[in-house]
Amino acid sequence: MDGLSGPADERVRWIGDALHKLTGTEPTLDRSRAGCTRLSVRVTEQPDRTQTLAVLRILRLGDRFGHTETARWERIWVEVCDQPAQPAAPQVPPAAQP
Repeated sequence: MDGLSGPADERVRWIGDALHKLTGTEPTLDRSRAGCTRLSVRVTEQPDRTQTLAVLRILRLGDRFGHTETARWERIWVEVCDQPAQPAAPQVPPAAQP
């Protein structure tokens, strides 16, 4: 987890360390041009309920997370961005003209 640069690197390190401890697998890191770091861990065994809930709590600390599955492997991933995307403002329809 060393060698990271950017405002979110402490959060990336913390999430990566926690995923490593919970899964026994060190996450792989990919940095996007948009300023996001994606940590991903290959799922090698079916976790129990307690471990699943702990992993989900850690994934929630990221800006986005998900699961990828192919015929050969499964992977969980979490993204941490230097500047998290702001939620879109609700679209308010124009008021009806009398």
